[in-house]
Amino acid sequence: MKASKQDKLVAQLFFSAAFPVMKVVIEENPKIKKKWENVEAVVQFRGMDDDGDLVCHLIFDKGNLTVVQGEYDQKPDLELTFNTIAKMVRMFKGSMTSLPDMKCIFKGLFTKPALLINTIMLLMQLMLMMPTVEPTDDLKKYLKVKLSLYMITTALSVANKLGWEGIKDWTMQPDRIYQFIVGDLKEPKIACYLRVKGGKSKAGRGVYQRKNPFVCFHFFSIDGAISTLLRKKEFVESVEAGDVEIIGAPEYGAQLNDIMSILQDLLVTL
Repeated sequence: MKASKQDKLVAQLFFSAAFPVMKVVIEENPKIKKKWENVEAVVQFRGMDDDGDLVCHLIFDKGNLTVVQGEYDQKPDLELTFNTIAKMVRMFKGSMTSLPDMKCIFKGLFTKPALLINTIMLLMQLMLMMPTVEPTDDLKKYLKVKLSLYMITTALSVANKLGWEGIKDWTMQPDRIYQFIVGDLKEPKIACYLRVKGGKSKAGRGVYQRKNPFVCFHFFSIDGAISTLLRKKEFVESVEAGDVEIIGAPEYGAQLNDIMSILQDLLVTL
């Protein structure tokens, strides 16, 4: 079966933008970190398609995680295969009715049960980024904000490189930095950025050092960032409520926020 253009885009965004943030979970969630600290394994994901499968593999190396697009050149320790890309995308979005092929699940249970269970648990951590999830403890609040901002800035850049119409024209700008900061402007708790120039884009983590941002989304606190990410209020209302401020060109900040909202909906709407 051939996947739709949108399903292929969303699958590629998960592989290139959502999967890499699992490294943050492994590094900063003590319970998850303990489960992976001695693991050396390769886990491969495959969405089957008539035009060619979409494949990504994760290399776990004693607490380190590397995400690689494409086929592993040897036999992976575990492969989770979906008979359609659409089914794979639905599972990534949180649908429990869209599971991998049962043959690979049974094989994993018999040959690598701990690896299979820990992989599923790690995938479930991505659900923290869903707009319907409102954590209550401090660690999960922090992780929700960090994962969400890291993922969305990377997803914006990846979507642009894939030619997504929602952002392609917008990136035709001079060299500009769109900075995201949570907490103190000089010593932020979380920081990442999107750089655009002449139709090209690049996402990065931390504070961009070579020039001042054209626009800075400054979230005053973790709770303020969560309130904005949950989209309980319109963005303008979040600004008025003191959850976030836009430093720089507000009209461009509003444009990027609208693009982010559309992209977020692509990644979470079943």
